[in-house]
Amino acid sequence: MKKQPKEYSVPAIDKTVAILNALSDRQLTIQEIHSSLNVPKSTAFVILNTLEQYSLIQKNAEGKYRLGHGVLRWGIGYMKSMDLVTVARPHLEKLVADTPYTVHLAVVEKDKPVYVDKIEGGGFVRFATNIGQVQPLHMSGVGKAIASGMTDAYIAELMEAELEGSSDKKARTLEKLMDDVRYVRKYGYSIEDEEFEEGIRCIGAPIRNETGHVFASISLTSLNKDLPATKFQQIGEAVKATADRISAELGYLQQDNEGGALPRQESGH
Repeated sequence: MKKQPKEYSVPAIDKTVAILNALSDRQLTIQEIHSSLNVPKSTAFVILNTLEQYSLIQKNAEGKYRLGHGVLRWGIGYMKSMDLVTVARPHLEKLVADTPYTVHLAVVEKDKPVYVDKIEGGGFVRFATNIGQVQPLHMSGVGKAIASGMTDAYIAELMEAELEGSSDKKARTLEKLMDDVRYVRKYGYSIEDEEFEEGIRCIGAPIRNETGHVFASISLTSLNKDLPATKFQQIGEAVKATADRISAELGYLQQDNEGGALPRQESGH
């Protein structure tokens, strides 16, 4: 009689996968994980603590666990095969060729921008950003561009839940974001002027799908010395034109497809 091939498994990994699968459906406490998955509490505690260290899960104020942004890194291979990344990459390469800039492509994940591609120009500076990295909606070039596609009421709701500090501080931050959003809606590109990190500037633009919905964005990142305020309009219009071209290729029709390439610069400049 022919022997059946032996199946190998690691119990701890089996339990970890079961927990992650369960958390992909709903938020759970450690007691609920213990009872629904039949995982001993001590084992569940060790697994959850390890997953939390790698940002694969997060624990809220009520003691419930949910998936964390770290799981997005596991989707890199999938994201790179998406039409968006495939369509956008040649346009982004053209945008930063022979410049000291870096360009990022982001998609919306749980109302926040998440990087799914990154292309560096010819400069010597390398920015410490990664695919799968989550950016703040209210003080990033990609975030402001994405927020421009949301309603004012929804933005206010998100910021109320997201922001910390006094009511006055929240109000000022929301007012600043709404000013930025109105700017994007009027001119087609966003400006992040050293708000997230000193010495770094970003200019972003929204990407729309065939229905006109903003579901992604791009942003050009630069040292402030390479992107003076006098160039905001020139570079902003090039970033917008690039985003428009990507949107058009994805099926969005109502935009001008002219332009899209940056003026060439010395790579070490």
